[in-house]
Amino acid sequence: MIATAEKDISLLEQSWMDAWVAKDRAMCERILADDFLLTSARGTLMSKSEWIAGAMGPFVCSAFHWEQIQVRPFGDVAIAHGRARQHASVAGQDWSGVFLVTDVWVRRHGQWQVVSRHGTGPLVE
Repeated sequence: MIATAEKDISLLEQSWMDAWVAKDRAMCERILADDFLLTSARGTLMSKSEWIAGAMGPFVCSAFHWEQIQVRPFGDVAIAHGRARQHASVAGQDWSGVFLVTDVWVRRHGQWQVVSRHGTGPLVE
């Protein structure tokens, strides 16, 4: 069960970021829980609807790659710690670089959804 959770969430992490790059609203809606909350690297809190509005609009990502990801399952909850590189912009301002991300996933009715993300960066390399 644990190995499956680690694999499933790693795949969902990639699917979520692929959906952002592709502007796939339906996939983002499925992956993000209704009570999702992001603590952004810009110091703001964003709900699911705010994140999706941004991701489908002024948050543009042309490339996203997980350099590291480690999933720690705890039953129906899992924490994913990652280091990612992205080429992105927010409202026309460059937002590219390396970011550290911590996501909290919850399995409800047999389906994993992300309920929280905390991001920091871009890091100085």
